[in-house]
Amino acid sequence: MADLGSYGLKREELFLTTKLSPADQGKGNCKKAILDAVKKLQVAYIDLVLIHWPGSSKLAHDDPKNAERRKGSWEDLEELHSEGIVKSIGVSNYTIRHLEEMINAQNGYAKIKPVVNQVEVHPLFFDKELIDFCSKNSIVVQAYSSLGAADGWPVLAENATLKQVASKYSKSVAQILLKWALQHNLCIIPKTSKVENLKLNFDLFNFELSNEDMVAIDALNKNKKFCWDPSTIC
Repeated sequence: MADLGSYGLKREELFLTTKLSPADQGKGNCKKAILDAVKKLQVAYIDLVLIHWPGSSKLAHDDPKNAERRKGSWEDLEELHSEGIVKSIGVSNYTIRHLEEMINAQNGYAKIKPVVNQVEVHPLFFDKELIDFCSKNSIVVQAYSSLGAADGWPVLAENATLKQVASKYSKSVAQILLKWALQHNLCIIPKTSKVENLKLNFDLFNFELSNEDMVAIDALNKNKKFCWDPSTIC
């Protein structure tokens, strides 16, 4: 991790986000990892830190220590937030169960609600229940793999419904996927190494998908994930 100055960047020009590795879960470990990141970046603070995964490295999915360690991690993040070292804190790959464990009014441990839950979302994996839960609790859903990632893109790119909708609006399938996510009030973070694709990813604000088309795309859901499955993490 290089310092910002080596890239000719100024701190105020950037919104810095980093994630806590599953290897750094747990009380004390989390704080050390984030402080190390701050030192390496040579900054006074990080804008957003996410707990990348509800489980810990080298623990079985059903090991109750997973819950203990993510609780300790969150307590560390809350301390860093109170100290101004981290401006916002959130999670990634958390299910409703993991979120309820945190924010339940009776026995939850979070003094600060996560501002973000970064999860896989695309038409073949559209967890409306999770999205609605986050919305109800003022948690922003940040969608990753909106285009299905490496394994899912070939499937989505050739989907007949998506191709039909793309043709209707004279847009690419990728643009339809991103616009669909935006119209569901999701935050999207598509990436590409190709300048032309980057330009297309920004060209989303001169059209709107009809309610009929949104419903048709919603109906493609098959609970098909192309990335990680956190549902088995206790």
